[in-house]
Amino acid sequence: MKKFLVFAVVLALLVPSMALGAAEFSLGGFIKLDAMWDSDSGVHKNNLRPPARTNDPNRKHGRLLFTAQGSRFNFTIKGPKLWGAQVTGFLEMDFDSAEAGVGNVAFGGASHAYTPRLRHAMFRFNWPTSELLFGQYWSFFSEWWAESAEDGPLMMTGTPTARLAQIRFTQKFQDFTVAAMIGDPNQTTLGANVGPYVADINNGRSAETPQLQAKVNYSHDFWGKAAYYGKPTPFTIQFSGGWQRSVSRASTFTVGQFGENNYQAAASIRVRNQYLNPWLAMGSLFIPVIPTHSANLAGTASILTQWWIGQGVETFGFAGVSGNNYRFNSQLRNGNADVWNYDAELLNKFGGFVEGQYYFNNQWFVNALYGISKTFNVNRAQWIQGLVAGRGGMEMGVADNASTIQQVNVTLWYRPIQAIKFGLQYGYSAANYPQLSTSGGLNVANTSNFGDNHRVEFVGFFYF
Repeated sequence: MKKFLVFAVVLALLVPSMALGAAEFSLGGFIKLDAMWDSDSGVHKNNLRPPARTNDPNRKHGRLLFTAQGSRFNFTIKGPKLWGAQVTGFLEMDFDSAEAGVGNVAFGGASHAYTPRLRHAMFRFNWPTSELLFGQYWSFFSEWWAESAEDGPLMMTGTPTARLAQIRFTQKFQDFTVAAMIGDPNQTTLGANVGPYVADINNGRSAETPQLQAKVNYSHDFWGKAAYYGKPTPFTIQFSGGWQRSVSRASTFTVGQFGENNYQAAASIRVRNQYLNPWLAMGSLFIPVIPTHSANLAGTASILTQWWIGQGVETFGFAGVSGNNYRFNSQLRNGNADVWNYDAELLNKFGGFVEGQYYFNNQWFVNALYGISKTFNVNRAQWIQGLVAGRGGMEMGVADNASTIQQVNVTLWYRPIQAIKFGLQYGYSAANYPQLSTSGGLNVANTSNFGDNHRVEFVGFFYF
């Protein structure tokens, strides 16, 4: 009996070892210290939230924040070959999960405890000119990032952070790459009864389709390369598109605090079932301006720009939107002056960014960028609510969305060796709202529809 138990234990240990012996593991990631001062205490540490109006006393004071929760680690697993393809897996985590506290940072006492978050978990089959991917990974809209100090830069204006469970196929034809995916619909988690997706059907559980995306990429070395995140990169142009179909479920909720002075009484709203079609189209362009023909980046310069247009764009990972639809065509319900029916329509937006970057030498470089996002087809004259009894036919937004968001960043980088990188950044963001507000209970005459934020940020990376 003892010999059997010993044999069983040895076999239990041996079988996993034999399985692992067919794979190779490598560890990667970085440790990051992030220190920032903001003039608006309520903006997100990742710049996910527009600045509050200038007359809001609850947010218009400074905030200093130190955090290491942007640190991350990953495992790359190289497995055996199957069907003539190399099989690899990738698993990545960080500590940037949404938590209680200001700016997405938990206040857990001196330990500063952060919640781990699954960023990526996927495996793929690679042939010489094609790839088949299964798992959670970037969308096609999240492939070109400005090189800024904050995590996920320009998520309100330039590049959405969208990681979704998906099946993706990619094919290369010399300088061209085409790809298509089907994935998890509606990756945005909206609050209770906000936008067309009410709380009990968040995250696409009422979507009629998966999220569909496609891209075409052309890359060619015409006159040399320039640095993109430290890697020599040739002229590249990319077009991406995405769509899904969702349902607006009927709900009853209270709408108030709308109008020119933000003081009208509330009203109960009933929303009918509707089909909604979020979509997004994006173009990306990388241009080596002062190129190099080797790995030496000294004296090189580049321009990266990306522009997009769509409706319900937070479905694809854009931030800065409190609720993604407006309500149109109001009608009395059963003659009750306090209960109205509204049709739901997704918020239309467009935007993009331009970044210029210059390398003084292989250690010091600087980049500057400008990003903007705007709503359109929104009539401010119709936005004004007026008296409760006279709101018929007006246009009204759910939550307090900014009509224009702008961001400016200038960053000086120093990378003495590949494993160490430091950055010092000044950032400015501004938001215009379509309605005036007496935010914070100030005098009615003291109204504002503009807010801004100044940020000074220092970051340090150790890559491994």
